[in-house]
Amino acid sequence: MNSMIKSFGSRSFAAGKCIASLAALSIVGLGCAPLDEDIAAEDLDAEEQAAGTTYKVGPTRTYKTITEVAGRLQPGDVVEVDGNATYAGNIRLTKWGTATSKITIRGLKVNGKRPLLRGGTNTIELNANHIVFEGFEVTGGSSRCIFHHGHDVTIRDTVVHDCPAHGILGADEDAGSLTLEYVEVYKCGAGTTKHPIYIGMDQTKYPNGVFRMQYSYVHDANGGNAVKSRASRNEIYYNWIEGGLYKELELIGADGQDPGLVREDGDVVGNVFRKTHTQFVVRVGGDGTGETNGRYRFVNNTFLLMQGSSAAIHLFDGIESIELHNNIFHRVGGGSVQVFRDDASWTTGSPLIKGVNNAVPTGTTVPAGFTGTKIVSDPGFTNVNARDVTLLQSSPLRNAGVSSTSGISGRSFPSPLAMPLYHPPRATLLAVGSAPRRPSEGGVDLGAFEYGTAPATTTPTTPTTPTTPTTPTTPTTPAASCPVVDPGEWSNASLAAQRGKFTVSWDVTPSASRIDGVVGLSRGAADAWTDMAAIVIFDEQGNVRVRNGSRYLSDRAFTYSGGKTYKVRMVIDVAAKTYSAFIQPAGGAEVQLANNYAFRTEQAQVSELTNWAMTQTVAGATLSACNFAIR
Repeated sequence: MNSMIKSFGSRSFAAGKCIASLAALSIVGLGCAPLDEDIAAEDLDAEEQAAGTTYKVGPTRTYKTITEVAGRLQPGDVVEVDGNATYAGNIRLTKWGTATSKITIRGLKVNGKRPLLRGGTNTIELNANHIVFEGFEVTGGSSRCIFHHGHDVTIRDTVVHDCPAHGILGADEDAGSLTLEYVEVYKCGAGTTKHPIYIGMDQTKYPNGVFRMQYSYVHDANGGNAVKSRASRNEIYYNWIEGGLYKELELIGADGQDPGLVREDGDVVGNVFRKTHTQFVVRVGGDGTGETNGRYRFVNNTFLLMQGSSAAIHLFDGIESIELHNNIFHRVGGGSVQVFRDDASWTTGSPLIKGVNNAVPTGTTVPAGFTGTKIVSDPGFTNVNARDVTLLQSSPLRNAGVSSTSGISGRSFPSPLAMPLYHPPRATLLAVGSAPRRPSEGGVDLGAFEYGTAPATTTPTTPTTPTTPTTPTTPTTPAASCPVVDPGEWSNASLAAQRGKFTVSWDVTPSASRIDGVVGLSRGAADAWTDMAAIVIFDEQGNVRVRNGSRYLSDRAFTYSGGKTYKVRMVIDVAAKTYSAFIQPAGGAEVQLANNYAFRTEQAQVSELTNWAMTQTVAGATLSACNFAIR
């Protein structure tokens, strides 16, 4: 489709596809490229929207299968698949979205039931970049139920079960970053080499690839490790993982690739790991086929070991360092726990282990490098036999944790999740967006759950630059007091050239909870995301994150809601090419998202910032920013 250009005072916009409606064209007086000849204008099952085409698939639709529309897909397109129906497997998606206009394959419940994808060699294959796959039930693939070998892929709100081999498999070649959230996987895997979740990654093609798994429930494996990953970086946040035939979690090096390409790091925060077999709970390092020299960090996890099971954490092959804070190690039915079995080849020549305020059972040998260890005969769980490991008010582990963590000198973990902000699911699948915030009552409790039900409050870390809000000394207001952008549009407003340290703020309002919109600063007017140096994103997963060089990260997890206003503030040092970012919900406390993050990689040499800009990509949504100020 042709793009349309709009100009409003000092704001300029470049929109994506124009709306294929003759009535709309007659009103705005704009031309539009003709419809694809293969799609009739009157076809009610393919609705052209500003950000793409929505294809409707179902037994009563024009399109009966996903395969029928797979070859037509373009960036920004959405496929909506009717639930309460079964669709044959061997579905293959090969069309790419873009970082700002992803292709979304979405299951819609009908009578409370997801669409069921069943059978085939690979029930569904995601062989494309920038894909969102959500809202499905997937089962029966003889080799893989979901085969992932793309980059920037999200699998959300999906149940994968009864897969005779792999449940979800990421390829060793051509696979990059993958996010799993609000996913349940069970009765998958076989033997020692087929796993419910097994994530490979092409570290040559995607050296900064990330596997993030959050708010998910994995259980009752038929074989393998519950979750196994060879990713460049693993972010394992707020999950309940149990029932692996071997390990619950294995974070190891890439298979068949030079171990010197990247250092495989793992950040493991706020999870419950429950053993139902006798192997280790976790293994980190290598496995004989994939070597690594990774750094590993475990914070506020609950380890539940069964009688007769091995050590909680197996250190194996090449490892650089491991740190543990606020974790609970407990053997159900009583008895001591072996925290580590150390079979590592330490890259520094000797173990680098740091543990602060962890809990272990009476009789446990406290590992060297641990301080502040809590030795308890009873951790004070509500009902561990019923898998309720929330803490009782009387628990000795309440308020016993450290409220901030520090790594090993010279081996600090890169961009960690500072502290847990959510609870994991309690052995069940959560609805999207329903992960409960972790309360804050007094000090930090040990383990994955915090006692109490009070609304969470967050204390920001101490910034390196003074951040006390003051009345701006040189306010700059864009020509329109509250610019609004529709999908694909850009809003730009110039400001006096800034070459040193300064602070900017906006009141930002996303109209939807998954808007994929950004606000930030650039040198000159921006019409591409790569033009911006300092960026805060309201992403499609409902999180607010900050650009750090080549990636979006956040020191603290922060979710947003459509229709609510948030004050976004940046403290910027142009000379150093770094900035810190903060967000404050209306009536709430300010939260620090980023501390001295690097300017976007493409803008690493910029010498001045002269413009603020915003854009968003989601059809039917808007992003607005008011009260821009600079000091």
